[in-house]
Amino acid sequence: MFDFPFKSIEEALYMNGHGIYVWSVVLVVTFCLIYAFAYYKIKLKKFKKKFNEPN
Repeated sequence: MFDFPFKSIEEALYMNGHGIYVWSVVLVVTFCLIYAFAYYKIKLKKFKKKFNEPN
């Protein structure tokens, strides 16, 4: 049903010598997405707190 391009996990990680570039980009993008979501979640909490305070 499925034809996997890699025969082992080691081969999938190595990717014919390109694995270091591929996986480093995956890590950077994942870090950036997590950072962006966390940053805006904190920022939204601050805005909600600021606008919900009575004058």
